[in-house]
Amino acid sequence: CSKSSDNDPLKSWDCIDGGCVELAGTNGVYASLASCQTACGETPIQTEYSGQITEDVTWTKDNIYTLDGRVTVISGVTLTIEAGTVIKAEGGQDADASCLLIARGGKLMANGTASMPIIFTSVADDISNSHPSYPGFANLNETQNNLWGGVLILGNAPISAASSEVQIEGIPASDANGLYGGSNASDNSGSLTYVQIRHGGTSIGEGNEINGLTLGGVGSGTTLNYIEVLGNQDDGFEFFGGTVDASNLLVWGQGDDAFDVDQAYSGTVNNFLGILIDGDQGLEIDGWEGTLQADFTLMNGTIIGAEGLKNNCGTFKSKASGSVSNMLFKNMKEGAYLKVDAGATGITFSNISFEAGYTQTLTDDLGTTDFDANNSGTGGANLSNFNGWSCAGNQGAY
Repeated sequence: CSKSSDNDPLKSWDCIDGGCVELAGTNGVYASLASCQTACGETPIQTEYSGQITEDVTWTKDNIYTLDGRVTVISGVTLTIEAGTVIKAEGGQDADASCLLIARGGKLMANGTASMPIIFTSVADDISNSHPSYPGFANLNETQNNLWGGVLILGNAPISAASSEVQIEGIPASDANGLYGGSNASDNSGSLTYVQIRHGGTSIGEGNEINGLTLGGVGSGTTLNYIEVLGNQDDGFEFFGGTVDASNLLVWGQGDDAFDVDQAYSGTVNNFLGILIDGDQGLEIDGWEGTLQADFTLMNGTIIGAEGLKNNCGTFKSKASGSVSNMLFKNMKEGAYLKVDAGATGITFSNISFEAGYTQTLTDDLGTTDFDANNSGTGGANLSNFNGWSCAGNQGAY
């Protein structure tokens, strides 16, 4: 049973007709679900997980679940998470970092709703679905990170790397469940909708941190929609190849890049928002590394810089190939750059806008003037899509 459910002043339980019933406040006889289940003769529900999940299981919103170390949904197994469920992870460093890993062939069905989003967070977070501030902050905020790992989803879709399958960053090479990549472009790793991932980014080694949501070789059969990463030490979202489409993605307060694309990712990211604090930049777009060459699509995005800090707009590195359209960069400090390397010859831009209190010309490293910054930027993401369900929306961050 969940350690987080014990002595929660917002919850209590009573044994009614042979079963445990949750009551508001202290109206129940029992302060914890575990003590009620013992009195009622119920079999306690497993809510603390470590190691591998080897059979289909459903996590329900009336429990808080705890990840202790790396928890892996292995091939052939489906983890289903009800709307409104809160999952909390212990800390841990290096190879012992807590995270949820969906291995190739496994599935995560985590479908929240606009009023009941699913939250992945740290055990240090007091949030629950009965907390008065849910789905906003309880005791932590967007500046607190590195409290656990994150969520990693791996699939069998094509990647462009040294070989057709490689080990994902953030998982030790000794764990074969960390392999991703294959030949099934329509591979299905499940569905994530209305999900928050908070306060992660633990490092497992020098330069090897866990992203908020890592996607390695994820196929187009997978659904990714309405997902927020906040307070993560490394990147918010990182796509390592794959073909999956994603929409309505939000990053608030990452330590490195808000959105990172690698290894010939060939899906579409539509309607996305990055709210920077002391992180590096909004976008880091890398190209193909192996023989496979494919194009990504980024459309309808907004990147908001931090007041007084020099965040950069983004970098398009050598061999990057794809299209970027209807982008708005705002509140970026003078001197911030959008860098397009000479080798990124496959990039096309359209309707790129900068909102600033100054006028500045931006050039690529070939010396060609591409964009002008001004104080009347338009376009970008539809921010209303993030209202209600996201923490950033509830805290008035945009």
